[in-house]
Amino acid sequence: MVPPRRSVADWLLLAIAVEKTVQHTFITWAFAANRFDLRTQVLPPWEVLMVSGGVVAVLFAVAAVGLWRWRAWAPTLLVALALFDIGGEFVAQGTVIIEIVVSFIVAVILLPLAWRARPRYEGYGR
Repeated sequence: MVPPRRSVADWLLLAIAVEKTVQHTFITWAFAANRFDLRTQVLPPWEVLMVSGGVVAVLFAVAAVGLWRWRAWAPTLLVALALFDIGGEFVAQGTVIIEIVVSFIVAVILLPLAWRARPRYEGYGR
């Protein structure tokens, strides 16, 4: 089955997946290299955040490749990663009342965008 032309929403979803990959890679590097005094700005152990950030970066990259190849599982993976990213912001800041950052806003935008994309990707690849 030939996949349809990519819509603006598909390109936006792909762009956000790539942006999230870069963001999480950068944050993982910042924790590892102790740049920007990042280790002191988080409540949980920074090592846990560094490792989880690295895993999430890889999974965002996998999701981006899946989107490019029209894999049915890719939007669902992005929904899970968006939820993890949103929850992770609360954990990293250690409070329910968090400072809203661009990363959080992008994850909130990603959630419904990926959820609504799921039907478009079904039937084109496993």
